[in-house]
Amino acid sequence: MANQRLLVVILLLFLGRPDCTLGERGVFLPESAAAETTEAEPPAPPEMFSTPSVGYIFDPDTRALRPILGTAGAALFGSRVDLGMAVRRAWVPPRPSFLLAEVEGSQEVLLLDTQHGSEAAKSLTGLPIGANQVAVSPTGTAMAFYFRADNRFQIVSGLPGSPEVSSGIDVGAPGLLSSLAVSDDGQAALVAFTDAGSSSVYLVQAAQKRVVAQAGEVGAMTFLANSLNAVFADTAANEVRLLTDVTSAATAQILAEESRGISHPLGLQVSADNSRIFVLNSGAQAITTVDLISGLITHVPINGSASKLQRLSGDVFQLTDDFRETTLLFDAASPEPRVVFVPRFVERSNGRSAARDQVPDSRRPLPLR
Repeated sequence: MANQRLLVVILLLFLGRPDCTLGERGVFLPESAAAETTEAEPPAPPEMFSTPSVGYIFDPDTRALRPILGTAGAALFGSRVDLGMAVRRAWVPPRPSFLLAEVEGSQEVLLLDTQHGSEAAKSLTGLPIGANQVAVSPTGTAMAFYFRADNRFQIVSGLPGSPEVSSGIDVGAPGLLSSLAVSDDGQAALVAFTDAGSSSVYLVQAAQKRVVAQAGEVGAMTFLANSLNAVFADTAANEVRLLTDVTSAATAQILAEESRGISHPLGLQVSADNSRIFVLNSGAQAITTVDLISGLITHVPINGSASKLQRLSGDVFQLTDDFRETTLLFDAASPEPRVVFVPRFVERSNGRSAARDQVPDSRRPLPLR
């Protein structure tokens, strides 16, 4: 943690230089030129992201898309991205080039290009707004949208280059939806419904629907990347199970259980290379890693409360979504997996990040002449 704070301070010093300011395209401009960009609140143009970025986060309270600039453990929030339209809800995949969004004035979900904003927006014909739950596939090439009112869901596959929207699929299962997952090719989905104290996991593929697993209460599910194998977490039994080839025999195997530290698992993700499973172990306030090759189980304490386990990019995941506070990330890409933080974003009246003002004058470097 001390090393992480040192790196953040270095970033703050870097941003605090009085003679230069981060320009609109990620280059440093003289103060005279940069002053023009800070007279009003200037949203960052989408094309600025030539600088290193952990990923994007959409803040539903301010309805702003922001990048996390830097690397995990040494990162800061950047200025909001101007997409050229009023975005109400957004789903950001672990890819830097696009997102799906609901925007003012449209009754259908839009595919937005983060590099070109509204100029390259595509309406996903047949996919209405108002989904109650959305699942993103491991690599972000497919998403599933569930609509509670008529108990159906739709899949968007081929993202981002060749999007295809499926027709509505009537689930027709009793109970309430507790979890949803979709494969990267968009050809298979898993839906878990809880009714009368137990959960049923259904495979939905084309016109086929069948039960592939039973559980006490399914808290989370995900497919493996580019695979038809999947994992799900049973919060009632405190178990994490692997489903092998869900479109065929769908064999279940327990990967981790209560005796090995699993306690109220509420989130699941898989590593980019499919070698590890990451579990948001909320009862133990830890992220548990299950090595699928060796079977080794390790725990990383969170030292705080986590509300989600959402991939930002690679093997870096978002843990919290209250942007009024410090944002916690799980960095599984480092040699030793760790929980790191991003300082909360505070914007001054001139539109500039307050990170620049967090460095006292006595600690700012002398201007270069």
